[in-house]
Amino acid sequence: MDFLYLSRAEVQALLPAPREMEAVVEAAFRGLADGSAEVVPKNGLDPMPGTFFHAMPARPDGSVAGMKWVGVSNNAARGRAELPHINALIVLNDLASAGIQAVMDGDAITALRPAVVSLLAARRLARTGSARIGFVACGTQARSHFEAFAAEFPLREARCYGRRRETAQGFANDLAARGVDARAVAEPREAVEGMDIVVTSIPRSPGLKPCLDPAWLSPGSFVSAPDLARGWICGDLRRLDILATDDLRQSAEAMASGHIPWSGTFDCDLTALLTGKHPGRSGADQKTFFIHPGLGLGDIAIASLVLERALAAGAGTRLPR
Repeated sequence: MDFLYLSRAEVQALLPAPREMEAVVEAAFRGLADGSAEVVPKNGLDPMPGTFFHAMPARPDGSVAGMKWVGVSNNAARGRAELPHINALIVLNDLASAGIQAVMDGDAITALRPAVVSLLAARRLARTGSARIGFVACGTQARSHFEAFAAEFPLREARCYGRRRETAQGFANDLAARGVDARAVAEPREAVEGMDIVVTSIPRSPGLKPCLDPAWLSPGSFVSAPDLARGWICGDLRRLDILATDDLRQSAEAMASGHIPWSGTFDCDLTALLTGKHPGRSGADQKTFFIHPGLGLGDIAIASLVLERALAAGAGTRLPR
């Protein structure tokens, strides 16, 4: 009747290699097609502008079920930049007995999972030789997406735009130190136009006005929008060649509630791309766009792998019920 507790530092030390995380997340999304995995749309509370809480349950395989509980607040906009933007915990249960196996900090996994999902989509929707990448918002998600994409694409040029110029400049400086032709730009258009890959991770904030125009996208470009495309002028998204999402059911609910500003149709979701039900990119000049609100499926799949590694290493603290 005890369970394993893993702190933030312990989870970070136990995180699998990127390829391992990608493999378990891909397997989980493929499992949605044959019923070996299961997920339901996130459910949440929106008590005040810029702050929300989500419960994200999922079953990535035949051995474990779990849920991520996450609170998000745009603390920088509230004048409390010293406070974290995201606070998450993950609970894992044994599927057969329903017993609680582990409780772990979820911040590191929350930071990485969207980039893993973006990369899985990019393999099917971005051009193989994509070398120029643009970022609109330059926080944690920009950094994790660069790491994910740099392992797959020959990224040589980066343009970085952020509401706070110093954040964008700091990110550009870090990329330049790694040999990338990177610079902070004064206008968001400069981080979109001419780019092969664009990542937008604009945090939810009161009074946010969309300013990114899909017409700025160059032929052959790919956009990943883990921010639900909240910064995009969405009326013209259907003019793009492929519009995809992580999960059609969840995105339908997010559109109905107004959390995704797009209210039209999607060509496919990630499971269809991974299983070949949708062919993905079929031409060099196609413009492709991936909106992903975020499912608990990837978080729980990665957390399950962290638990396996913790048990093998004897890590964590046993706590009584």
